[in-house]
Amino acid sequence: MRGRSYSPSPPRGYSRRGRSPSPRGRYGGRGRDLPTSLLVRNLRHDCRPEDLRRPFEQFGALKDIYLPRDYYTGEPRGFGFVQYSDPHDAAEAKHHMDGRVFLGRELTVVFAEENRKKPVDMRARERPRGRVGDRRRSPPRYSRSPRRSRSPPPRHSRSPPPRHARSRSHSRDYYSPPKRRHHSRSVSPQERRYSQEKSYSRSRSRSQTPIRGAFVGINIGTDVSNMPSAPDVVAILKANQITHVRLYDADAHMLKALADSGIEVMVGVTNEEILGIGESASKAAAWINQNVAAYLPSTNITAIAVGSEVLTTIPNVVPVLVPAMNYLHKALVASNLNFQVKVSTPQSMDVIPRPFPPSTATFNSSWDSTIYQILQFLKNTNSYYMLNAYPYFGYTSGNGIFPLDYALFRSLPPVKQIVDPNTLSHYDSMFDAMVDAAYYSINALNMTGIPIVVTETGWPWLGGANEPDATADNAETFNNNMIQRVRNDSGPPSQPKFPINTYIYEMFNEDKRPGPVSEKNWGLFFSNGSSVYTFSLSTSSRVTGNNSDFCIAKPNADPGKLQAGLNWACGQGGANCSVIQEGQPCYLPNTYQNHASYAYNDYYQKMHAAGATCDFDGTATTTSANPSYGSCKFSGSSTFTPNSTAGFTPSVAPGPVTPQGGSGTTNLQVLRIQFVISSMFLALVLL
Repeated sequence: MRGRSYSPSPPRGYSRRGRSPSPRGRYGGRGRDLPTSLLVRNLRHDCRPEDLRRPFEQFGALKDIYLPRDYYTGEPRGFGFVQYSDPHDAAEAKHHMDGRVFLGRELTVVFAEENRKKPVDMRARERPRGRVGDRRRSPPRYSRSPRRSRSPPPRHSRSPPPRHARSRSHSRDYYSPPKRRHHSRSVSPQERRYSQEKSYSRSRSRSQTPIRGAFVGINIGTDVSNMPSAPDVVAILKANQITHVRLYDADAHMLKALADSGIEVMVGVTNEEILGIGESASKAAAWINQNVAAYLPSTNITAIAVGSEVLTTIPNVVPVLVPAMNYLHKALVASNLNFQVKVSTPQSMDVIPRPFPPSTATFNSSWDSTIYQILQFLKNTNSYYMLNAYPYFGYTSGNGIFPLDYALFRSLPPVKQIVDPNTLSHYDSMFDAMVDAAYYSINALNMTGIPIVVTETGWPWLGGANEPDATADNAETFNNNMIQRVRNDSGPPSQPKFPINTYIYEMFNEDKRPGPVSEKNWGLFFSNGSSVYTFSLSTSSRVTGNNSDFCIAKPNADPGKLQAGLNWACGQGGANCSVIQEGQPCYLPNTYQNHASYAYNDYYQKMHAAGATCDFDGTATTTSANPSYGSCKFSGSSTFTPNSTAGFTPSVAPGPVTPQGGSGTTNLQVLRIQFVISSMFLALVLL
């Protein structure tokens, strides 16, 4: 237990305000109705009743000590009541304790007002009876729309991971006519009174300030068959100048690999972990110590995402969601990390049943109690609302009401521009409308000044036969336009001063995900580090785009040699050949030249920095012309050197790493001979 101390009181007769030596007798005899309760202000938020007992009981017998807590968050409010049996003892304590430094803070001690409730009455106030209290104790337990539960990602360790759910969902009635806002939806006067009382937050300022310098980060899911090692993942991030990442758990390998990388990290509490943390402050403290404090400051952890879409995916956990957030924040405060690390919880657009027009959007009234508590917590801790917003689902479920260009951030002609009929605000994209709907919903609960961070958004680049909008062209357009929009450092029409920090879903194609084809194809990268399509998260240039040479098969190359080169590239060369399989974007035309071109180029882009050449026994050549066609996107070469940090470079380049004009086949034979010689030498050494 951490030691606690208090400063000794000044000598009797001394007063910083020139008070008389003793208050006894000042209020008359014992027969008068004298106050016995003291109001003690400016207490530390980790102060306990037993801490107050020691200094105050020296003046007389104590009847009660009470430290009020915030109605919604359960956090201490920074003041307390001390009640004596004898009013003269209370007067003596007030005289000597007012102005004393206690636990590092100067106390203010006054008599409690005569009409103030006694501590026992104040305790009852924390759990109000009646309709409002009953509703808060029993939050609604349903999710409006079907979900895609995310299976647990494989960890880098052999131990079984804790299961967690990540889900992307969309409202089937995204664009159905909105209901009129009713005054009965507003927060009760009792709720409003509590929300206006002083916060328990230890932050320097209660006021929220807009987030400066908007960034675009990336989500890292791990439901990948060939998941790269943690160091390789970080190498890809650095190669593409990605400065912010979100992890869905607190994987030790990733957190260690991210050390000293300069990348800001959001770690996740899985949905399955919430129940234990929400019921035990000690478990929350242990989680912080193990998954946050242990890696700071080397790993720049800046946020904790508590669960993923908890309200609409696992309603049985909802009652402990806010307590879990509170316990985690308390643990951060105890470790003096609450300014560095913010706590929030991502929610989907499904908590807003009718987000258009944004000005009439409100949260699902069934969740008002919990969402209000979440917002109160975010306000008190200077945190932000985490929103998962997917225009892809908004568009595909909209039955053609809004044009595709609106979802892809493309310009619309004047006659098709989207306007909120109530505010006359113009919305250039569905993304902005979704974010603004969340702001209006927050405002409908009488909350303001809470920034929104989009923790998930994106577009699938490949879908099934019934998913015609999941294409590489659309995904490339959406993400590049979204990146450009976020980086203009402005917010949606209702909150133009709040930039929209955003995390793209996602880094890799999670081929192990259940569900339709599109569910497995949201990634920006293949597991070998090559990009799925052209995009740029760099502020200066397109670091993964098609801005250099491509390696393709020669038009008149021998088919037998092409087949041999293709087999080598897809096998030993490690090229990603999944997209040239039947039914995939690069399968047609079904020729050796076409398939070899894709495989050659994929290998070349990965290994060029390690010395690989574009030869393949004379069947390949380089070109500056982009060979991409339709939905088949070729990875472009980055201009980086073997020792550069500007690209994802494996330590060696297996395969056709040849001198200028050399033969890949000849080099393979040399490598085999070298391997045999090395093996013989190693055997001699071991003997």
